[in-house]
Amino acid sequence: MWDAATHTVIGALNGLSLRGDVRANNIANAQTPGFRASHVDFETTLADAVQRGRPQAAQPNVGASPTVVNAMGNSVDLETELIGEMKDGLQREAMAAAFNFKVGNMRVAMGGQR
Repeated sequence: MWDAATHTVIGALNGLSLRGDVRANNIANAQTPGFRASHVDFETTLADAVQRGRPQAAQPNVGASPTVVNAMGNSVDLETELIGEMKDGLQREAMAAAFNFKVGNMRVAMGGQR
């Protein structure tokens, strides 16, 4: 039912959603001694899956964040997390708009209204 472009947008939205969950967990634990921040990379796996012609098979990678550990043994960089969340929010808006545009065109093609 969905084409490669739609699967790519859905993969990006899923990756951004997971990244938002991980960022929220990082921020919630910014003052927890010994907490190690996590990081989500979905762009690399999504690009590889798109190149192989199977964007629906893309799986985000969750790993350790490359930030420096502070004196408490915590590696959350609050400023980086907050700036990243703003960037991710803009990407989510763009992907949602692309998905809504695609669905709107499908409705018109099926004889419905926008």
